[in-house]
Amino acid sequence: MADSPAKPLPDVQAMLRQLRENYLAELDDKLGDIESDLLALDRIEHFSDVFERAYRKVHSLKGSAGTYGLPILSKICHQLEEHLNQLSITPAKLPREMSDRCLAHIKLMRKARDQAQAGGEHFNDIEEELSVLRTQLLGDRYSVLIVETSKVNIKLCTEIMKRYPVQVTVMDNGYQALEHLLQQKYHLLITGLEVKVLNGLALVAAVRMSARGNQDMQAILLSSSKQPPFKRNVDPNYIVPRDSKFAENLGRAIDSCIAALREKAEGLAS
Repeated sequence: MADSPAKPLPDVQAMLRQLRENYLAELDDKLGDIESDLLALDRIEHFSDVFERAYRKVHSLKGSAGTYGLPILSKICHQLEEHLNQLSITPAKLPREMSDRCLAHIKLMRKARDQAQAGGEHFNDIEEELSVLRTQLLGDRYSVLIVETSKVNIKLCTEIMKRYPVQVTVMDNGYQALEHLLQQKYHLLITGLEVKVLNGLALVAAVRMSARGNQDMQAILLSSSKQPPFKRNVDPNYIVPRDSKFAENLGRAIDSCIAALREKAEGLAS
């Protein structure tokens, strides 16, 4: 019996391109839904219900954009998520400037969509606009990244942070944290030594040796051992051992880091 002719292999790249085109074509409806929710936040009584719905949609879009090879959309969604997290305790009416900044992220996503549909692969102009928007969102606050797996330590850090005007982002994966530190400006990093994928000491060293803008940030390492600082230019500013004086020493380290940031800001202003 003669062998049947082999079926031609599918063109995988063509299939992926088609999936991406379909995704981009459907994106405007998804952005429209999110935009409608964001607009409703400043005029409805049931703030929390609509807020949660909008947040879930942004989070879902962040994941799907990465799946379809559009990290710029994921990055915009991540920043919008951070902004929404700051608004989660807001009363049932958004200040107009906050609402406008939420909508500015939607505008940037539409711009990125248009460029991607036109075959663009580089989004430098959008990256710059996103950076400017982030600066506006922060205002006089400091941007703090906590990378830790212990919920107790995260709670302790965030409680201490209430002393200061800060915007806090929490992660538990060192590699994902490195991606954010290479893309966005942070003033202070607090990281456990043993976190997922990339440990805290390697995370700090990688950022220190990069050329992406966070080399001089303040950094605190939380460690179970009492090892002293290595005194290298890639090391954290403080290493806080998890011992009986952990909370006290962590508070002092954070106070010192914030004081250094303020001193630097005053020096730049003078």
